[in-house]
Amino acid sequence: MQPIARVSQTDLVVKELTKFFQTENIKEGDKLPTEMVLCERLRVGRSTVREAVKALQVMGYVQIEPGRGAFLKRKNLETPVHGLLSWLGSRKTEVADIIEVRMQLEPLAARLAVERASDEEIAAIDAIREEFEAVLATDTFGTPAGERLGALDEKFHAAIAEASHNPLLIHLNAIVTAAFKEFRATSFKVEAHAKNAVSPHRKIMAALQKRDGGAAQRSMKDHMFKTLEDISLGAGK
Repeated sequence: MQPIARVSQTDLVVKELTKFFQTENIKEGDKLPTEMVLCERLRVGRSTVREAVKALQVMGYVQIEPGRGAFLKRKNLETPVHGLLSWLGSRKTEVADIIEVRMQLEPLAARLAVERASDEEIAAIDAIREEFEAVLATDTFGTPAGERLGALDEKFHAAIAEASHNPLLIHLNAIVTAAFKEFRATSFKVEAHAKNAVSPHRKIMAALQKRDGGAAQRSMKDHMFKTLEDISLGAGK
């Protein structure tokens, strides 16, 4: 028997909304109910609704139009993105495959971020790094700290991808991030694995601040190799 996985509120909202999409109450092109309405119907907070809608956008179900709201793009659950997520999710023991993809995507994202990110974006990425180190230094280690560190690590890498200003790269990175989420959350409950991220994050950050694309790319690739090493030593097992 396998342990029962804890399901986040965001995942539950995603599940409920995809069920809603299959009903006759909404058709492709229709605007989704407002955040306030969804909060009231699902009895969750606005941040949870926003995260769920963003996840649905990444998966290809929803289109978000600034100033207008979110619209149903596709009712069919079996989209190409959904199929890819299912493929990755069903191979939890093959996390190394995901790392190999990250080795191609994230060094490119880091190099593009050097070229395209604003000073404000660079500062925001560094703030995430600082928060990661603060949690690592002050929290009593265990499940709560591990979950916070996993979330901050995801946020750090996602912010670099966003700073690339390449929509396709951001989209692909989000898919891989979703597939990697469970491993990341489990891995960062191991203090040694969390500490192993500190030096790579600092090197990546230093390269971003110096606007050194080559160093940023190399530092990110080195970070991925270290993550792969943690996997080979039994990370998340």
